[in-house]
Amino acid sequence: MKILLGITGGIAAYKSIDIISLLIKKGHEVHVIMSDNAKNFCPASAVNVISKNNLKTETPDQTIHIEESKWCDVFLLVPATANTISKIAYGVADSFLTATILALPDKKRIICPAMNTNMWENPITQENISRLKRFGWHFISPVSGMLACGDLGIGKLPNTREIVEKFEEILNPQPKWNFPLKMQYKGTTNDSYSFLDINLENEVEIPILPHVGAFGIRRRYDHHCGVDLYAPVGESVYPVEVGEIVDICPFTGPKSGYEFWLDTDAVYIKGKSGVVVYGEIKVNKNLKIGDKIKGDEILGTVQRVIVKDKGRPMSMLHLELHHNDHPHCGHWHRGGEKPFGKLDPTKLLINSTKLL
Repeated sequence: MKILLGITGGIAAYKSIDIISLLIKKGHEVHVIMSDNAKNFCPASAVNVISKNNLKTETPDQTIHIEESKWCDVFLLVPATANTISKIAYGVADSFLTATILALPDKKRIICPAMNTNMWENPITQENISRLKRFGWHFISPVSGMLACGDLGIGKLPNTREIVEKFEEILNPQPKWNFPLKMQYKGTTNDSYSFLDINLENEVEIPILPHVGAFGIRRRYDHHCGVDLYAPVGESVYPVEVGEIVDICPFTGPKSGYEFWLDTDAVYIKGKSGVVVYGEIKVNKNLKIGDKIKGDEILGTVQRVIVKDKGRPMSMLHLELHHNDHPHCGHWHRGGEKPFGKLDPTKLLINSTKLL
């Protein structure tokens, strides 16, 4: 993707170097335009090197602002001062950067503001932001923290990776999931044995690598192809998104050919993000294939699946996400290749916990 990145004046301008570097590592081509004031806080020579000699300038006899506005697929302004936001809101084009912004056609345009708390909270600034949002601009909001002036409050740029993640999410919006269990969210972990202390009432954990219940974790003979949400037996399971039931079938245990586990079932629901599989549960007996599922319906209840106590919870919701074209993929994958037809639901689950 061709990204045109603008940098305005302010102490946070130096962070743009890391953002450019990360975007290029992700395979994007980045051109940069700096305001004159930005060069007081961030060396233009460093920006030019990091951007692979793509720091753009313009002389009076050139129209680089038109060329660059046409070249890019998306425009990112980071950091954006209150002054520049005000100019953009009212079409002021008194510099190479603002002229380029005014010349932008109808493409994605994203602003990352950074300023003092009082400037951010000033009604004039907020009115300018609202005005730009009405014209299709997207914003990655500042966060609270210690500001360069010594004040403590909102106005600080988020960290580099968070900015890039939110930038990519704006370009490719992910489906918004609800959390499938009405339980207290405990958090993620990097500790393989952290599950030993989560059998407390009303607690659940989303495991990530190298947790044994994480997506893609390599075991002795295979890869784990879902995410296990440890929960008590009988805990109600809700849909992460609306959709249509495409199958209800045995999932583990002798009746499905997995004799090392207890019998459990699964319900397959096709929605916006793909086919979501809710496994290792007892499916609500009133549900049938073809039913349209709403967000507040109970799909079933968590069941015990582990035969013997191995030092971890024996009941869990096993959640998978399949491509629409491959609704039935085995929930175990033998060998070292990437699981066929599977998508990783971890990020969608983690994002859903932010709504709790």
